[in-house]
Amino acid sequence: MRPLLLLVLCAAGVLPAQQLIQAANDNPSYGNYAVGWPSSVIAFRFTAAATTTLAAAQVFTGNQTPANHTLEIRTRSTVTGLPDALVGQAGAWTTVHARCWQGAVFAQPAAVQAGQDYFLVWRVQGMFPQHSVSADAEPANVPVEVRYSDGNSWHAMGMVPGKFRLFTPSTSGTLQSYGAGKPGQYGVPTIGVTGWPAVASPIDVWLDDAARNVLAVLVLGLPIPGGVPLGWVDVYVTPEILLPFVTKSHTSPFVGGATHSLFVPDDPIWLGFPLSFQWGVFDPLAADGFSHTAAVTAWYP
Repeated sequence: MRPLLLLVLCAAGVLPAQQLIQAANDNPSYGNYAVGWPSSVIAFRFTAAATTTLAAAQVFTGNQTPANHTLEIRTRSTVTGLPDALVGQAGAWTTVHARCWQGAVFAQPAAVQAGQDYFLVWRVQGMFPQHSVSADAEPANVPVEVRYSDGNSWHAMGMVPGKFRLFTPSTSGTLQSYGAGKPGQYGVPTIGVTGWPAVASPIDVWLDDAARNVLAVLVLGLPIPGGVPLGWVDVYVTPEILLPFVTKSHTSPFVGGATHSLFVPDDPIWLGFPLSFQWGVFDPLAADGFSHTAAVTAWYP
């Protein structure tokens, strides 16, 4: 079907967007680094690409039990070069365990001026979540000035391939979970979507609580609310597209996971489209050697 074929063509990179206005090192890779405990504050410097209002932001994190994190925009001091005045109001969210893009809508949007320098400030809580940096070997890495604080003073600075996304205000769609998963060696694998469904903007579909270092398949299609029982699997999504992945080991707890970014084209054909997802996992310790998640549908406004 035409919309899903368009989606496959766009899944590999960011398209010009109405909502996602700016990003750094927006790729699937991540460095094997952790941050936090007992607390940590990380600031990513950026130059505003346009005079606009920023409504939300994301970093790439996870790999921890759920904890409350915040994101905010601050000016850059022309004297010290450090994060300075708060612009707008911070947004908060509870992290998910799977390593993926995740973040918050600001409680009050932040007005920024084109060509001016700002910081996206990430206040971390809890035990050692994934640092939002790209893998060292990623050939397309772009260094970002990053400042580090212990909550009292800005004590360190580095040039690292920091990962973040900035969003302008938009009308977002809705997410609906349905169906039931089939257990594997770590219980029932879980599925989730982070981000805000909207044309020309990314969402991230993640898998958690799966077997480690095994083949997993992300199914994309239309919803089947009642499911189709096939004996060894209950299918809740029409199998229009199958995307294979190898699950990666996550800790806290020690399970397998995966994530995939989807960038939906700015095309009116997507309006009202119920894009649906389900993960299947080839788990040697599951019944029939296969486990799967429930399903999620992203409705585009």
